[in-house]
Amino acid sequence: MKDATEYILPCKRNDVNINKCLINTFNHLRPYLKDGISDIDVPSIDPLVIDNLVMENGRGPVRVKAIFFNITTLGASNYTVSAIKTNLDKYIIELGIILPKVEVRGEYDVDGNVLLFPIKSKGDFVALFTNVEGVGKIFGKEITNEAGVKFMKVDKLLVDFRLKKSRFRIKDIVNHGNLIGEAMNQFINANSKEIIKEMKPAASAAIASHFKSFLNRAFVKLPMQVWLPDS
Repeated sequence: MKDATEYILPCKRNDVNINKCLINTFNHLRPYLKDGISDIDVPSIDPLVIDNLVMENGRGPVRVKAIFFNITTLGASNYTVSAIKTNLDKYIIELGIILPKVEVRGEYDVDGNVLLFPIKSKGDFVALFTNVEGVGKIFGKEITNEAGVKFMKVDKLLVDFRLKKSRFRIKDIVNHGNLIGEAMNQFINANSKEIIKEMKPAASAAIASHFKSFLNRAFVKLPMQVWLPDS
């Protein structure tokens, strides 16, 4: 078991430079998150393995239900927390995060319509995103265990992101790699900006749901006095 003082740089709640201190705390965590921190139930984030994400968009030119599973993400450990804003009285923490490159692999099942193009596809996918800028807004609350130890729990997490470039490759088993499957590859890449724009709310909600659980596994095992002491 690691000593928490190894991977946690505590920030005093009354520090006038609390936001700057927390930026250092989150960036200091980077190499430990790459390996995982077993004593607070945090797995490695590189690769980051996600069982499944469900995204559904029923309005606009992109109307699809997309299920992604057996997902492996590479590149998350190269994050930089660039900005933090806090309201600790209300347990609100807003983070700006930059990722140079993220590669995502897995399986997918998609059914719906993109613009006027009907899609029924299932198979393997690879997605490459570069210069990813993300924002996460954590709404937390204080909880106390039976021993009187205080922890923070994430009540709600909002996520938004912006991609500089994206590239997709699918291996369609429904269309057996024929001309339709190749046409879908070309169509998705040619219209990726429009597709991402339309699917962003669904993608943000799915990502937020996953990381809310991810964060709570850690926060409920990390007393606030360890990382955010009163004095």
